[in-house]
Amino acid sequence: MTLQNLRYVIEVANSRSFSKAAQALFMSQSALSTAVREVETELGTKIFLRTNRGVTLTTDGEDCLKYCREIIERSDYLMSRYHSRNNSRANFSVSSQHLPFAMRAYQELLNAYMPEEYNAAIRENNTSAVLHDVSSERSELGIAVFQEEQLELMRRSLYVHDLQFTELEKINTFVFLRKLHPLAGHESLSLSDLQEYPFVTYDQDETPNYYTEEYCPYSSFKKHIHVCDRATKMFVIRRSDAFSIGVDLPNFNLDIYVQKQVTGMEYALLAAIPFADQTQPVKVGYLSKNGHTLSDLAEVYLRLLVEQIGKLSLPGANMKPTQLHSES
Repeated sequence: MTLQNLRYVIEVANSRSFSKAAQALFMSQSALSTAVREVETELGTKIFLRTNRGVTLTTDGEDCLKYCREIIERSDYLMSRYHSRNNSRANFSVSSQHLPFAMRAYQELLNAYMPEEYNAAIRENNTSAVLHDVSSERSELGIAVFQEEQLELMRRSLYVHDLQFTELEKINTFVFLRKLHPLAGHESLSLSDLQEYPFVTYDQDETPNYYTEEYCPYSSFKKHIHVCDRATKMFVIRRSDAFSIGVDLPNFNLDIYVQKQVTGMEYALLAAIPFADQTQPVKVGYLSKNGHTLSDLAEVYLRLLVEQIGKLSLPGANMKPTQLHSES
């Protein structure tokens, strides 16, 4: 079995057709079919069901495809990593939940601390993708926010992905809504206060509830709006009576609106109101591979990240990092 044959399997799965895949790969359909059959023979299972209408993945094929993609992804990363080193380029990638302070810290790193040549990436994604990115070494660090109860439930996931979570700080949770919202004048808001309004939550696909990025799972509320990115979340909140629960917002957008005080744009202004049902602060920290030694750029980034978190943190919170290791 070769890496090239695994690439063929992936292309057929993406195209759902041997003929289309062969055209995309600039090879004959018979040669492609032979290569895929070699993989099936070596694995001792059928990856595709072939019909007159094309191909579909078998149950084993769906499972196999995940590993094929991971193997190719790791191979490409390895080639990129050492090819870039030979070209004297610095490599540093971070994956993060939808956390604006993680983006701001990375931007500061790019502006002031990167060498003349570098290959960098900042990937904002859901919890499952962050775990996968760090586990596959696509990213050196994964930035995440968890409750204590979540971390207990995450132990198995950390073990499977060979990861550890290092706590950096504890921060409070807020309800974010527009300043024209009926609840905007409250000093704090509880679950009962919010029940009649739509809750905007990040889509976590089919993952367990404890993968959520919000303090409460969306099932705690009557009305749910699922989104995939911060821009969409902010658009919905600014223009409706929907709300979000979290630790941070893209404040640079809010600052622009506040500073300009544009007439007729009051709907765009946002309010952050303490969440009354919060029993304890959430923990913000980073995910890394077990036994991994942080690079110099990772050390600098974490210092910048702590500075950004400090602007949101509880007074007097413990700054000494503690680690939650995966269970065996």
